[in-house]
Amino acid sequence: MRIATILLASALVAAGSAAVAHAGANLVTNGGFEQTNGPVTASTQFGTGSLNGFSATNFVTGWTGNNGYEIWFPSATASTTENAFSEYGQGSTSNTGKEKLWSAMTSPNGGAFVGLDGDQTPGIQSSISQAIMGLTVGSTYTVSFDWAGAQVQSRTGATTEYLAVSFGSSTQNTNVLNNASEGFTGWQTASLNFIANAATETLSFLSVGTPSGYPPMALLDGVSVEQVAVPEPSSLALLGAGLVGLGLVIRRRRTARKSNQV
Repeated sequence: MRIATILLASALVAAGSAAVAHAGANLVTNGGFEQTNGPVTASTQFGTGSLNGFSATNFVTGWTGNNGYEIWFPSATASTTENAFSEYGQGSTSNTGKEKLWSAMTSPNGGAFVGLDGDQTPGIQSSISQAIMGLTVGSTYTVSFDWAGAQVQSRTGATTEYLAVSFGSSTQNTNVLNNASEGFTGWQTASLNFIANAATETLSFLSVGTPSGYPPMALLDGVSVEQVAVPEPSSLALLGAGLVGLGLVIRRRRTARKSNQV
């Protein structure tokens, strides 16, 4: 029995080691939103609806914004103190002076993050996306990220917020966060599994909030995509050998016990 137990333990260790060794590296470019190509370091709107050329592909490295209201914040402090350069803030004739968050804390990833407006009004609701390449068709990938619910100072009122996360043609939603007026929900960590149907899939985050006309804002940081590890065939074979050995020893012990009882 002891020998078989040792075989089984060895097989499990080997299989686990192979799984860890073949866990995929992070396939996301600039998942912490620290890299930008724009000449500014202050809070700035990006995407096709932005000002001064900070468009979908030339401001936040690796990410594409839609024509909604998405803002890059260099830090939690900046997000609550700087009137963002945007279509409603600095550089705009309709400057409210309040295009910043009521409250926010530094994310677990630290540094910069993005804010995505969840107001479902066309032209306001925002999303960002990135093409993830080098995927293995049929393999499972884990999309992990930190996110939170916040609000812009130009409005008040209780809101709800969630993220619709898409990987290729598949979409999964986070849980819904309830946020009090002028509030901040605190950062949440989420992990969702998707199966790759092509070698390149588009990863996107759509902010979905209520009620319409209010400023529900989803904050996003620390995005990663990693392949779920699968034990190698040799490890599975070793595990099978351990189980077979355990079965043989148990069978022999039972046979020996019956012989002793006769």
